[in-house]
Amino acid sequence: MIACKILIPLQDLDLKIDSVRAQIEEKKQKFARMQSDIQEEAKLNEKKNALLKKIQVRKRQFESDLNVNTDKLTTIELKMKNAGVLPSVYEALQRESDILKKQVDELETKIIQDMEKLELLTADLDKNEKIAIGRNEHLLLVKQRIQDEIKGLAEEVDLLKTQRAQESLNVDAPLLEKYEELRRKKNGEIIFGVDILACPKCGMGFSAGFQNLLKSHDEGELCPNCGVFIYWTGTRE
Repeated sequence: MIACKILIPLQDLDLKIDSVRAQIEEKKQKFARMQSDIQEEAKLNEKKNALLKKIQVRKRQFESDLNVNTDKLTTIELKMKNAGVLPSVYEALQRESDILKKQVDELETKIIQDMEKLELLTADLDKNEKIAIGRNEHLLLVKQRIQDEIKGLAEEVDLLKTQRAQESLNVDAPLLEKYEELRRKKNGEIIFGVDILACPKCGMGFSAGFQNLLKSHDEGELCPNCGVFIYWTGTRE
């Protein structure tokens, strides 16, 4: 027989402390998730900015190539208009002109495509920048609110710990040591009043001998399987 019922008020305080600490951790995780989401969006915008710069550089190169080819084409067309040009030379100039015209058309198409991409990217980045500013401002407000809430919860934990320290004075040292050892191993609730013949912690059924022992007194026993405190609350024969 183990006089474990005296531990119930202590366990109630410990469970309350666990609950408040879980609330603190949840709030910290909520802020961390918000911060992480904003950081991921910032990284995505950095990639878009890098792409924007890459397209700008490429577009400038296309424009430079276009200018060179346009100048060459103008020179060739002037040569072709020369009355004294030989037919064989004219044909060579014509072939070169056709190649340059095709290159000019391709470059103009690429420049137009890049202009469209730049326009879309610029609009997207401008929108994202405004969104980022709003989210960062919101994050600061949330951070302050969560800090205030965590401070209040931490004060609640301190108060509960004080009450727990006072309550622990009512428990003999060996029993308190056993309780705290079980709390470290099992976490959560470790003292159970039962009216069914199975352990609420591990789910194992009780043997006939343990059932008789449990029902023979008003205090508790240790679960033969997982070791938590069990006391009988059902009817007694």
